[in-house]
Amino acid sequence: MQIWTAAGLIGALVCWQIVANHFALSRRMDQYVTLAVNGLASHNGVLNHALYIASETTLVTGGFLVGLVWYCWFQDNAKEARQRLLLGFGAVLVAAVLSRLLQISLPMRARPLHDLATGFQPLAGIDTELANHWGSFPSDHAALFFALVAVIWQRSRWLGVIALLSALYGVLPRIYFGLHYPSDTIAGAALGVALVLMFERFGPRRLAHQGVSYELRWPGLFYSAAFLVSFEVAMLFEDVRQIGRGIPAVLKQFGI
Repeated sequence: MQIWTAAGLIGALVCWQIVANHFALSRRMDQYVTLAVNGLASHNGVLNHALYIASETTLVTGGFLVGLVWYCWFQDNAKEARQRLLLGFGAVLVAAVLSRLLQISLPMRARPLHDLATGFQPLAGIDTELANHWGSFPSDHAALFFALVAVIWQRSRWLGVIALLSALYGVLPRIYFGLHYPSDTIAGAALGVALVLMFERFGPRRLAHQGVSYELRWPGLFYSAAFLVSFEVAMLFEDVRQIGRGIPAVLKQFGI
């Protein structure tokens, strides 16, 4: 408990230090890289829109990474190996939730696409209202994808390299489209990897042991639940996000 408390406090202090003074620590690097990439961007709206759709394809990003995790699960059926894998996947879930909470709770950082003062030129074919309702720091895509990469990397280096390419395919275009600064992506990736390493080393092993026990006792229930959770992870919890966005509207209808 002391380790988790200390890690949480250190993590919170680091986050607040990074976002202090309007992200002054990374502003110069972020603007330089963002504008350099923006200067090389295509002016073809059809091409840009096609690139955006391709980068958002679940099959080659979240879905592919989750598939590799399941490969690791069935490749090594040793009890200890599966317990560690459950801990790692639990860290993936925490990374997804924590990154979004940080986006909401930390000082607002407008995305390059929405901050005209940066000099970023919106790309033809890209909706300028994309993700215009919350801050860009840290990247939740990077946090989730790189957490999955860390889980896979620790089981197989060559699978880890393939997973890394998939993760980069999912996050680098977001810099190109002006949805994130480089430091958003770096911070998200660091958060995801750090959580996996911490969970697999210091995580709640009793819960992981119970999870493996449930798989042996009630395989049907275990794999049904695991499929649903895996599906949501692959989709970056899009269903959950839609429900979350809809709750305020429903409450408003009731005058709350």
